[in-house]
Amino acid sequence: MKPLRGSLLFALLATAFPANAQDYRGQMIGRILDPTGAAIPGSSIAVTNVATNTGTSTKSDEAGNYTVLYLIPGQYTVTVEAAGFKKLVRQGIEVRVADQLRLDLTLEVGAAAEVVNVTAEAPLLETNTASAGQVIDQKRISDLPLSDGNPFVLHRLAPGVIYTGDLKFSRPFDNAGTSSITVDGAPGGNEFTLDGSPNMASGRRVAFVPPRDVVEEFKVETANFDAQDGHTAGGTVNVVLKSGTNRLHGTLYEFLRNDKLSANDFFLNRGGRPRDSLRYNLFGGTAGGPIWLPRIYNGKNRTFFFFGYEGIKDRFPEPTQQTVPTNAQRNGDLSALLALGSAYQIFDPLTARPAATAGRIQRDPIPGNLIPANRISSIAKNYLALYPLANQAGDREGRNNFLSGNVRGDDFHSETYRFDHQLTNRQRMFFRYTHNSRRESRGNWSGLTSNGLRATGNYLFRINNAGTFDHVYTISPTTVLNWRAGFSRFYEPNIRQHEGIFDPASLGFPSQTAAYFGGIRYVPRFEISGFSVLGDSVGGGTSHNIYSFQPTLTKVLGGGRHQMRMGYDLRSYRENSFGPGHAAGRYDFGATYTRGPLDNTPAAPIGQDLAAFLLARPAYGRFHRPQRLARQSDDVSLGFFPG
Repeated sequence: MKPLRGSLLFALLATAFPANAQDYRGQMIGRILDPTGAAIPGSSIAVTNVATNTGTSTKSDEAGNYTVLYLIPGQYTVTVEAAGFKKLVRQGIEVRVADQLRLDLTLEVGAAAEVVNVTAEAPLLETNTASAGQVIDQKRISDLPLSDGNPFVLHRLAPGVIYTGDLKFSRPFDNAGTSSITVDGAPGGNEFTLDGSPNMASGRRVAFVPPRDVVEEFKVETANFDAQDGHTAGGTVNVVLKSGTNRLHGTLYEFLRNDKLSANDFFLNRGGRPRDSLRYNLFGGTAGGPIWLPRIYNGKNRTFFFFGYEGIKDRFPEPTQQTVPTNAQRNGDLSALLALGSAYQIFDPLTARPAATAGRIQRDPIPGNLIPANRISSIAKNYLALYPLANQAGDREGRNNFLSGNVRGDDFHSETYRFDHQLTNRQRMFFRYTHNSRRESRGNWSGLTSNGLRATGNYLFRINNAGTFDHVYTISPTTVLNWRAGFSRFYEPNIRQHEGIFDPASLGFPSQTAAYFGGIRYVPRFEISGFSVLGDSVGGGTSHNIYSFQPTLTKVLGGGRHQMRMGYDLRSYRENSFGPGHAAGRYDFGATYTRGPLDNTPAAPIGQDLAAFLLARPAYGRFHRPQRLARQSDDVSLGFFPG
């Protein structure tokens, strides 16, 4: 694959505040003071996650300043100890996605054995960044009603966000519908990340939509002035998945809707058709806690797991009016059309001859619009057997004589795995893997034939696999190294095997023609103008792969007033696609050879096209194989970010 684009970016950011890296985790800065307001250098500060009892330790510098980076969202307790002062424990501190909290603490003079407990009465304000955005926290995700359990529908609540999609398609596998937002009017789409790694499919769509019970919280960044954010002109949606805690916990849920509890579709009811399939079942569960292996390993306070699963079974009708040949027409009897007028007369292509008018062809009419049985193509007879019989009266020309339930279906499942491990009080890491798979069946308006074949329709697949490994190493109280590696593969094949296995040669094609099919087994596409289409193409598809590597070294300077970050963001985007092809041929039938009396006479509104099909006189036909495309784009962002 030939690289399409390579870029090298050098960025410089100067600010009076600590800069917020392109990261979903928060940070905490502040000063340790005595009762007179003087700084206390060398204080020991421990920031502990309440749910896991794991945390990070640091010390205040000579000016009493401290900085703690890369805090995953959650509730924290801050413990401060210094010689000659009472031990201070500050509880109830909430860190949200990408928060930059300032927490100045004052110690009381006394013995170290004495403890002063302080409980936060109100959330800390984020005053250290000019960036704007909206955090969607766990309470909102859990308590608010969500369309199809999709937590991303809440990003529409953020100021500056406008939803531009179809409200009907907000299921977790409706990637385009979920991503259809415009942020502050910016064109070109938005960036979605999952635990800090890119979470994008082709077409600027989100790749993986996690279930609501798997999401800790996320932030819609509508105005981000960080120099490290350069992958979109729109907004960034930073998503944090849940991790395990010291308490074993989980959830189970199910939502059910079916045709037994619902009325018939309006159009099916009006057409006298019975209730068609209408079933929706959303179910799943989660489990998380410490990893514990009896007599081998106890991961409490150190090693945690989290697992989430969700499945969807969805069936619903999309009623359509179709036009199918009548019983008489299948046998070559198109005489009923003549009652509508002489414009519906069918002409015999075998009588074509030069007309008196120079350059024109003249044909004779077929008496009574009755095509002799011995002239009807055997291929046409076999293909007509794939059409369902009319179930409606239709209009005066016989159009719209078949009402189809046209049931559309989806089968979907999603799995999320996450493992967190505290190596030491200075090193921690996690690994996350996500997978989902969707199979949609649609377009089968004709239903099943007598031998169980579906003559049209297709399967559409969307399969996503992604993973992230992240490691944080606190080298010293003022130096932190974080590196993250991720991959994402979004595969979207469009497979034309909904019809089942069908040998196109069985329609009666000559062996010379069948040799071109190359073993392809599907119902070929016949376009008969005026009638609904059966058959399809071979199918196509796209795979969109992203490989990323993001190391960042952060140095705290100026007593915590500045941060200097060095690193780079390496991404490789690879896309492979193959377009649909007509390996078994596509055959179009019109009135080219059955109109008259001259070849430039206006075609009949309906009928002459079907006659051309019965007489095996296609206006156009073609064979072609699927075309393939491969491309790659490498993007390297190298940055030096003093603040």
